[in-house]
Amino acid sequence: MEEEPKINALEQPYEPRRDRLPAQWEAEHVGKRLVKAFATLDRLPRMRGPREPGGHWPRHALEWADQLAQAELDDSERRSRAQSSNRVTIRPTGAEIAQMEAAFDWLRELRAEDSGMALVTSFWAMRSARGRSVKALCAEKQWAPHTFYRKRAKALDHLAAWLNATNVPVF
Repeated sequence: MEEEPKINALEQPYEPRRDRLPAQWEAEHVGKRLVKAFATLDRLPRMRGPREPGGHWPRHALEWADQLAQAELDDSERRSRAQSSNRVTIRPTGAEIAQMEAAFDWLRELRAEDSGMALVTSFWAMRSARGRSVKALCAEKQWAPHTFYRKRAKALDHLAAWLNATNVPVF
């Protein structure tokens, strides 16, 4: 019996990449690409230029009320704020940006077909990319979750069929 190849004796057996590309576009894969597009968008550098309206003086003094409010934060909130202040953002590559733009073009195509499906799908992809709750989104917009997921599934199926019909290569 042949032993599975290993990269290094200390590692697990080598397995080729588990997320293999499908031969044709599938609804699930289209959804992954849309979520990845919004994640890529979040990693792009912010616009430079004039600051947003508000105070333009540098913030350097903390008031007593601010310090009391920070002391009342729970540990999870404190940890998340500390992580976000220390985070290094890895900028997307040119290929990732091209794939992001292609995925946003799909949303434009979907909008021409049915603007409601495009809205639901883009909100879902954006919330999923940012790790936010879709259930909270449905509550905010006063949408029925069953209808939300049905429209999203219909939109992803439509996009997969359209991409296959137009012979767009799977990425």
